Amino acid sequence: MPTVGFAKVLAGAKSFKDQGIANLSDTYRGQILIGQTEVRTAIIKDIPIREVANEVLAATLAIAISLPVPPPFLALASPSDLPTKHASKLGGSSLLFASADVNSPSVAQIVVAQAGVGQAAAINLVSNAMKNCGQLGEFYGFDGWAANIDRHTGNILVASNQRPWLIDHGRAFTGGAWKPADLDPSKLYRHRLKEWLTPVLNDAEQKRFSSLAAAMVPKLGALDLKAIGEQNRLPALIGQEDFNLLVTFLTDRIAFVPRIAADALNQARIV
Repeated sequence: MPTVGFAKVLAGAKSFKDQGIANLSDTYRGQILIGQTEVRTAIIKDIPIREVANEVLAATLAIAISLPVPPPFLALASPSDLPTKHASKLGGSSLLFASADVNSPSVAQIVVAQAGVGQAAAINLVSNAMKNCGQLGEFYGFDGWAANIDRHTGNILVASNQRPWLIDHGRAFTGGAWKPADLDPSKLYRHRLKEWLTPVLNDAEQKRFSSLAAAMVPKLGALDLKAIGEQNRLPALIGQEDFNLLVTFLTDRIAFVPRIAADALNQARIV
């Protein structure tokens, strides 16, 4: 069962900004200590507790179905090592979300770097990498299922080997500050891939990726959502009642994944 790691933020983290992008949250690149001896570079996010919970659950669910996300961590930072603005406090330290730095540029950074060939051409280069990775249909299905409203071009990394990474899930489950009333299993929430990636796919590709997303239903249905959430301390992060409602939302939403993905890929479908 996928489990989020635990880490301590070490002194020296630096503010992290994508080129040409205004980050919506306070983000840093720095060193984290895992266990007693392992030190690695991570992207560290100073965000409210509900966004931390969203990040943790979305990342572990993605890992459970073999989607590429950087290893996730719950990280504690002392005020002297990293002053924070938004994080909840735990024993005098800030509770943050961190993910291993995979040293890959985001789609948005590639667009900036490829400015000479034009934004459309740069996005097309990235879309080819995503199409060729063999999991793009699942990306559409996962974002639709998780009601992730924030898969903009800055929230996908592309490695030198053309492997995409899915990052930044603080606005999954309908939004960063979701309330129980927001959780409607059948609703077509904003699907950002529909806005910038679907237009560069041809009709045959749209149909194929829609079918691949629909085929995820048995895999999603086999997940023990309650156990994954409990293993990763979701009840402690958001409260038992909201956790139960979130599990129900995700369970009931599985049946709507084919329709949600079909809509995101411009394929009319009745489920």
